[in-house]
Amino acid sequence: AKALRRVYPSCKIIVYNRSAEPRVMAINDGTANVAVPQVDETFNECDYIFLCTPVEKNVEYLKILKDIIKDDCIITDVGSVKGNIHRAVKELGLEKNFIGGHPMAGSEKTSYTYANDRLVENAYYAITPTDAVSKERVEEFTEIVQGIGAIPINISYEEHDKVVATISHLPHLIAASLVNLVKHNDSKNEYMKTMAAGGFKDITRIASSSPEMWTSICLANKDAILDFLHEYRGLLDTMEHAVEEGNETEINHFFATAKEYRDKLFPSELSTEK
Repeated sequence: AKALRRVYPSCKIIVYNRSAEPRVMAINDGTANVAVPQVDETFNECDYIFLCTPVEKNVEYLKILKDIIKDDCIITDVGSVKGNIHRAVKELGLEKNFIGGHPMAGSEKTSYTYANDRLVENAYYAITPTDAVSKERVEEFTEIVQGIGAIPINISYEEHDKVVATISHLPHLIAASLVNLVKHNDSKNEYMKTMAAGGFKDITRIASSSPEMWTSICLANKDAILDFLHEYRGLLDTMEHAVEEGNETEINHFFATAKEYRDKLFPSELSTEK
């Protein structure tokens, strides 16, 4: 909403939030023109509606909006799981009104306080249209995504959910498990807690994300998460065996292949060799 206000200053923005404080803040800072305490007929005038709640709640709001929106309204979402909402859209007969979306942006911080109008700038923005929505509306929505500074990627919702299971959902599980490992194994002197810095801090930052949101995500994308969790466990088993056997070659290969691939993923992080 903040990004839309910055790029399209004359647009009318109507907002709803279950608690009142963010609604008041959005009105006071000029982001919203109208703030309502419930999802009602007020949203009938909308050309676009963005669903920005936990993924299972987005489906609930679809059911409410079905009998409210005008015929040419486009509903989109920002959820990190697309399969569940696409299936709900089909069941509700809203396929011509829906374009799924997922901006790969944000941080472990939650609430309106941490929102800013550059949040999605230079971030990849997955777009998952249905087969029934018009090409013209998809193009229009893509222009809006580009307008707020994001980089659109048109992808099927099935492929999207596999991708995010590996690069987003599984890493959150791993980060949380590492934090819990330290919590359960630290001594009374809390040396682990005291000395946790550097790599541990970087790899576990996302464990501070919203538990409610990530519970919802795990349940909504459980099939893809379970597939890759099983494969990840296999990698850990391989390394456990290599360490147990003192297999220097296997251990070195494990780290070397990971380094080679990650260096290609984020070349800008590499310092210039002198």
